[in-house]
Amino acid sequence: MSSLTDETLMERLCQGQTDALDELYKRYAKKLYAFCYHSTRSKNPQDAEDLAQDVFVRVIKAAHTFNPHKASFRTWMFSIARNRCIDVSRRRGRFSFIPLGKREDDEEGLALKDTLADENENVERSVIRASMVEAVRDCISQLDNEDEKQAIVLYYLGGKVYREIGAMLGKSTSMARNRVKSAQEKVKRCLERKGIVSAA
Repeated sequence: MSSLTDETLMERLCQGQTDALDELYKRYAKKLYAFCYHSTRSKNPQDAEDLAQDVFVRVIKAAHTFNPHKASFRTWMFSIARNRCIDVSRRRGRFSFIPLGKREDDEEGLALKDTLADENENVERSVIRASMVEAVRDCISQLDNEDEKQAIVLYYLGGKVYREIGAMLGKSTSMARNRVKSAQEKVKRCLERKGIVSAA
């Protein structure tokens, strides 16, 4: 089952094979939780868990509408999640996006590649890297253009595929690329103002 593509699993889900949903949940639950938790900035982690569960419920209910010729499962699912997060955030009167921080396989987290310490690094280097992560978070939070915020977050969360980012944001591939590049340049300048040289 683990060797099957997401799209094949969706076919099986439509045929009533619930083990397909179990596999999709295993693949995406943590990323969805992280997306929902940081996108809505909920004070209560349980809210993010409930929202992630709601996304999966919507995936089940809308499974028959999924068209793999129009979008990948990941793009389709994160589009559903993004819309739900926007709805929730608007009701709360605030709208923010995922700060990049922990490793993707952590319970809460997402990471910029190579920004976190591995087990062999010394404490000093770990502190430096942790400071870098915090600086990147801060710089992303300062982006005024919400499309740029979403684009750069999805870039690191979703596998750096501009076509998918564009589909999630309702933009063209070239527009998605431009948003990511613009955000990266702004984050880089922000980091430089903080005295940090970065290739972001």
